[in-house]
Amino acid sequence: FFFFFYPYDDFYYSINAKNEIIITGHSLFCSSILDIPSTIEGKIVTTIGKDAFEDCDSLKITIPNSVTTIGEEAFEYCDSLTSITIPNDATSIGSHAFSGCSSLESIIISDSVTNIGDNAFHGCTSLESVTIGNGVTSIGYYAFSGCDSLTSITIPDSVTSIGNSAFNYCDSLTSITVDEGNTAYSSDENGVLFNKDK
Repeated sequence: FFFFFYPYDDFYYSINAKNEIIITGHSLFCSSILDIPSTIEGKIVTTIGKDAFEDCDSLKITIPNSVTTIGEEAFEYCDSLTSITIPNDATSIGSHAFSGCSSLESIIISDSVTNIGDNAFHGCTSLESVTIGNGVTSIGYYAFSGCDSLTSITIPDSVTSIGNSAFNYCDSLTSITVDEGNTAYSSDENGVLFNKDK
């Protein structure tokens, strides 16, 4: 089975078996501002593929609401990204998807997302604001590790799994608040995270 890659503006795409668009890679010179369309030639854009925009260090991007999957390392080391809103229909953020985005200051993760992959936001040293949607059930290993500027975070009641070292080396993190309805985790008045099983 062969994939064909088609050019569109400053990126390439392929078409999967469901006749949906997967963004597969970028041109040699990444655009500084890129709006990915929700459809290309009548086909819905559903996936930002693995490594699609890795190392695009001048990139600022808008992800359409049609996207359901953000692949592994999709935006790794995109040093100029300052904010990201995860689309309303997205369900998964792949491992290392935004790792090393050193200028990223804020993230809004929609309620549709269920999984935040391992190292998804590792090393986002400027990250100050994270909104985790109420549909997230799993936060992967080292997901937010090395986010030096993050001072507080709220864990919704939907989260049942937090990987080891998910908030490791977050030197400014002084408060973790867990929703009272969470059955797996809790936090105390000092903002310390506890596993209810222990």
